[in-house]
Amino acid sequence: MNLTQTAIKRGVTFAMLYLIAVGFGLFSLARLNLDLYPKMEFPFLAIITQYTGVSPYDIETVITRPIEEAVASVKNVTKVSSTSTQGLSLVTLEFDWGTDIDQSKIEVRDNLGFIEDALPDDITEPLIFAFDPATQPVIYLAVGSELHGQAELRRISERDIEPRLERIPGVAAAFTIGGMRREIKVLADPARLRASGLSIQQLSSALQANNLQVPSGWIEDAHQEFTIQTMGEYRTLEEIENTHIATINGSILRLKDVAQVIDGFAEQRQKVWSNNKPAVMLMVQKQSDANSVQVCRDVIARLPEVETALPRGIKITVFYDAATFIERSMSNLGSSAIQAIAMVFLVLLFFLRNLRSSLIVAVAIPVSMIVTFAVMDQAGLTLNIISIAGLALAVGLLVDNSIVVLESIFRHREEGKEIREAAGTGAREVAMAITASTLTTLSVFIPVLFVPGLAGELFNEMVITVCFSLLVSLAVALTLVPLLASRFLYFKEKLQHRRGLLVRAGDIANRWVQRWQEYYVAVLNWALKHRKTVLLTVTALFILSIVAIATRGGEFMPESDMGFISIAIDRSPGTSLESMEQSSREVNQIILDNVPEAEAVFANFGQGEGIMAIFSSRASSEGDITIRLKPLSQRKRSMFEIQDDLRERFKSLADLNVRFEDRGATAMFGGGSDIAVEV
Repeated sequence: MNLTQTAIKRGVTFAMLYLIAVGFGLFSLARLNLDLYPKMEFPFLAIITQYTGVSPYDIETVITRPIEEAVASVKNVTKVSSTSTQGLSLVTLEFDWGTDIDQSKIEVRDNLGFIEDALPDDITEPLIFAFDPATQPVIYLAVGSELHGQAELRRISERDIEPRLERIPGVAAAFTIGGMRREIKVLADPARLRASGLSIQQLSSALQANNLQVPSGWIEDAHQEFTIQTMGEYRTLEEIENTHIATINGSILRLKDVAQVIDGFAEQRQKVWSNNKPAVMLMVQKQSDANSVQVCRDVIARLPEVETALPRGIKITVFYDAATFIERSMSNLGSSAIQAIAMVFLVLLFFLRNLRSSLIVAVAIPVSMIVTFAVMDQAGLTLNIISIAGLALAVGLLVDNSIVVLESIFRHREEGKEIREAAGTGAREVAMAITASTLTTLSVFIPVLFVPGLAGELFNEMVITVCFSLLVSLAVALTLVPLLASRFLYFKEKLQHRRGLLVRAGDIANRWVQRWQEYYVAVLNWALKHRKTVLLTVTALFILSIVAIATRGGEFMPESDMGFISIAIDRSPGTSLESMEQSSREVNQIILDNVPEAEAVFANFGQGEGIMAIFSSRASSEGDITIRLKPLSQRKRSMFEIQDDLRERFKSLADLNVRFEDRGATAMFGGGSDIAVEV
């Protein structure tokens, strides 16, 4: 007994199996994480080293080049590139696709250990960072106030806001950029140093030696053990000023005797503006396995509580959250899939002229898609624009097998066979054909799984969802469709005397199709009589198609109106931060004056700090401005029309390069621009 006959005979059993499968699929759907893009592992590593106050030339000489030479021998490295800016070295390693990045990270760390003694003592420990879309910030917050200065904003963000956000489940870390950081400066008097016979190095060594907190053992009694620490770190400005530097002729020389100690702020290398007003930016990263949408929702829900605990006048604005992109993308794709299902059902209803027949065929779509969710959950996939696009792509393919099976059942029933026999015979007769057809379709998609590089990483989930949904649709066509047909289908003889609206519409459709068939036969007869003309025409069209493909531009991801406009601005290398600030003000003002659709305008310019240098500008002469637009339903112009208008207005800005970037690509791979070494 074959599978189809078993399904027809054991209808209740198979119905329960499908209900269980659908239930499992719905349960899995609730468990699937929502992300914008699939999980991907990029073959890149970045080594970030900070050396505060050092020029780009010295950074290149004493840090960047030694690191490049040390890591160039790591296995599978195909390219080493670097950027040296004021106080920061960034070395990027590119590996072969498929390389185990975790193992490569260990090798890089070992190689850096070999040159540790050759690097300056004052640098921060080189930070090795693996490029992973999951580590990119999922939400950007602007922290501003008209009552507090930039230094106070930074302190409040780091001490009061960051810890509260990092306690939210799913949040990995929060980082603050912009504002001003407190810094104790020691300004030595050259004349007094010379008179005392001291050097800057001696001052530095004395400060380091007196600013220590070291373990000093432990004390035990009969019941407890106490750890002892020597508290030697500076706590006040007076303690720094009274640091013992040296003893000269029996007299103690203190720091205040040869230098001035100032409680001030570090040199500002990066500035942040929100709606043309100073602010600081807070970026939140999620844990790698956390749901991006849920993390964004939890952070946004916690903000009112956080604001109430802050000093008066502090306002936190959500400037960007990944959930907005993800939900809009999912909504668009979900709407497309639903529209496709509705269109398929209407076409079936129009031509089959039978509601039950159409429902039986159409049931293959939701069943196949829901069961595929269970496969996605077990495979560790996520719901993202790629996997959902795969399901939307498969909608039209999912009913093909069911239509063929139902047509075969109709034919056998018209031949006079009993309904169950017609269902079993009809399905069995076309089983081999639809199986071969499905496998042929799968053979088109499966090779994508073996494509190397970014394309393979990106489209693997699409291939998996399409393939499994097609396999499920094949099982549905061979089991569920015959089962339902054998029990619920009304056939032609029962409809002969019915003349309802649906039947009359079907007759009109049949006459329309028959008329087109007559046209097709006439065209086919002409083509058979004029073979050379047809062949030459087809060949010419083929050549024109090749030429059109070669001359058309291409892009990795299509542009879409996601409600954000990202603008990169830069001036000639060496431009000061103050000059960039003025240029940024001009650009911001043009936007605020001419884009009423803007909800917020956010500017970030100057050199990125630490690991955030990867996600933001890398030099004082560069910056980016992002415009958050109102929802599309609340504005008359599209994102692209606004871009065209701004592009014309920006032409009046002298000595400033302005270009628009695709926010979707920036969110995925990080923004940035060509970097020049400033000397």
